[in-house]
Amino acid sequence: MISAQLIRDGHDPVVLDMPALRAKRTRAEIQAQHWQCKFCGKDMTPRMGAIRAWYFAHKREASECPFEAESEKESPQHRILKRTAAEALRRHFGDQVASLEYEVRFPNIKRIADAVITLKDSTRVAVEAQLSPLTLHQLQVRTESYLSDEIEVVWVFLEQQGGGLRDNGLWDKCREWLLDEGYLVLTARASTVETAVPLPTLPE
Repeated sequence: MISAQLIRDGHDPVVLDMPALRAKRTRAEIQAQHWQCKFCGKDMTPRMGAIRAWYFAHKREASECPFEAESEKESPQHRILKRTAAEALRRHFGDQVASLEYEVRFPNIKRIADAVITLKDSTRVAVEAQLSPLTLHQLQVRTESYLSDEIEVVWVFLEQQGGGLRDNGLWDKCREWLLDEGYLVLTARASTVETAVPLPTLPE
């Protein structure tokens, strides 16, 4: 998980992002603070190794958080992919955008969206950047769960050299199903994921 709540006596909890903290505070300063999960409210500890990306993890005795498996140990590539896609969509919607948030919890469907764009007409658009293996059935279940909560969803996949998606054609099947059903799908090439995600024209 890349963000957590900073708990201080006499102050409201403040959600802070680990990449931003790393740029502004020392390891000792981060470790000295009291952190809680912004989803379940249980204590978290900062993990700040020399090689891996820094992140927040639930303490062992607080590992029952239903959102833990979806949100912890985010890879740098996934973080770049979701943020680049979300920013591309924000630029596309332009003045229609009311807000953009990352790691948004939806308790009713037990999901954490990578990002959510809320438009001024109250339409919510979830961004799902997919790097880990996912079956077509799993994708369909996730997609339908968002729709059941009146949330539109845009899936983002990583394209390999040659034009195909990763995971031995499985993601190609997922993309084909989404396009057949009329959903917007974004793809990013591995060599350009840090700079841009090609954005197709949104349907009318």
